[in-house]
Amino acid sequence: MTISFPSLHLYRVCYIAGFMLFILVIIERPVHAQVYESLEDTTVFFKARVLDSLTREPVVFAHIINTTRRTATISDTLGYFYIRTSPGDQLQFTAIGFNAGKLTIGYSILRSRLIHDILLQPIIYSIEAVRINPLGSYEQFRNRFITLKLPESDYLIHPSVLHEIDEGTDTLDMLIMPIMSPVTALYNLLSKEGKSKRKLRKLIEQETFERQIDFKYSPDIVSHITGYTGFDLYEFMEFCNFKKDFLLNATYYEITQAILFKQGQFKAMPDQ
Repeated sequence: MTISFPSLHLYRVCYIAGFMLFILVIIERPVHAQVYESLEDTTVFFKARVLDSLTREPVVFAHIINTTRRTATISDTLGYFYIRTSPGDQLQFTAIGFNAGKLTIGYSILRSRLIHDILLQPIIYSIEAVRINPLGSYEQFRNRFITLKLPESDYLIHPSVLHEIDEGTDTLDMLIMPIMSPVTALYNLLSKEGKSKRKLRKLIEQETFERQIDFKYSPDIVSHITGYTGFDLYEFMEFCNFKKDFLLNATYYEITQAILFKQGQFKAMPDQ
């Protein structure tokens, strides 16, 4: 059978094209393999920045650990860091106040020239409100009150009066009642028990007063306004010595202005 010239020419063209395609495939495969082998056998510096996921502010002094190679570094004051890595390495990120993060180093990350952002999720702590009572618990107050030593009165009570007191009714009940006998009134005025009751009544009145003004005048509020803490705070509050009527009737703004005015006087004192 005789092959015409056009068919033979077409056959040769297809043969040559197929051969060239085969050569290109064989050449291309070693090139890709060589690239990946170079990445696997060579460590490179991975550069990134650690940021707060909510505010995008830099996370200062975050710890970056390459758990695969057991190497580590920390971020600078702007959150930047760099560390040697290879494809497949595992990085762990930790920082105070943030949940830990992890990253697996891949080929695409190492080939990229961009500086990657590592976002850490901040930890939000829920703290219940705490109320501080300078008097302590009821049991502590009761024990201190019972063991409190009071000086003896300068006034003497006639023995006949003491006899009537011993034979009479309970003085605590008489103190609560609006009307009391002269003997009971004299006893409450001069005895240790009477002094203790008056001191307890003053403490209760003071506690009631503090609850009424707690939202606008308290050690926490004064500390927030002045910056004083500890002994300086209570020394300053004693120096202020605001009248009860003023604290009860004044607004929060008026009390704040009065505190700032008193602070100026307090600072001007010679020993301050």
